[in-house]
Amino acid sequence: ENRIQKPCRGKVHVLCVALNCEDTDSPLSCRVDAERLCSVAHSAKVKDIVKLYDTGETAGFPSKEEVSAAIRDVGLRCRPQDYFVFFYSGHGDSVENEDAPSGRDCLLCLRTRDGQDETMLDDEVANLIVENVDKDAHVLMLCDACHSGGIMDIDTPGVWGGRKVTCISGCQETQCSGDTGDGGVMTNAMLKVLKRKTVQDMRRKGKASVQYIFNRMVEFMPDDEEDDDGEGESEDEEEVTTSEEEEEDSAEDKEDDSEEEDEEEAVGEEE
Repeated sequence: ENRIQKPCRGKVHVLCVALNCEDTDSPLSCRVDAERLCSVAHSAKVKDIVKLYDTGETAGFPSKEEVSAAIRDVGLRCRPQDYFVFFYSGHGDSVENEDAPSGRDCLLCLRTRDGQDETMLDDEVANLIVENVDKDAHVLMLCDACHSGGIMDIDTPGVWGGRKVTCISGCQETQCSGDTGDGGVMTNAMLKVLKRKTVQDMRRKGKASVQYIFNRMVEFMPDDEEDDDGEGESEDEEEVTTSEEEEEDSAEDKEDDSEEEDEEEAVGEEE
């Protein structure tokens, strides 16, 4: 099991993008995902939190132009050893690309302020982060969307240049993620894990790695099903990808589910 040997020292910068798509044929409950994650970040004393929702309540809107600008703005505030966290909850898609290692490109499905559909390619997401986030900062992408397994283009050689990049996605490139009506399946699983007292204690000490959290998220996910390209009823299968190997620690810890009601949600103390 992967555990952090040294506590986190950098500041955390969070960008939350959520689309409910309420006036469409495929509405979602993504705003609640973002709000809950922002609450976790706020509890951990994170001060730099930027929100872009399509519900009209945030100054920023999840259009391609404004998401791109937000990545630039938040990214440029990151210093060496800081953490750039990009959370996306909304619709996702993928298209064939014979030049991609997997044969597909992943897309974020965005919208203009007047309701027109837009998309952002995985290449575009990755390039924006590379161009605007300090090369010695840590990058974490949390993507609760369909076809999101390759959204950070981590499998494409040369894109990240040895940077510290990790992505947790709601499913693989050929699968669909699930919306419960009260948030996405992936985000709900992550929040359940973060509420565990054992996990909270580890996070306060700066000892819980992304891999450690992900390993415990899996138990809250639906059983794996066959890849399903285009069918909206497919269940989630989470995927975690990283651009660098983490050191393994085989020590086991025992979880205490009976103490999940402890509501202090600390994502990691910021110093």
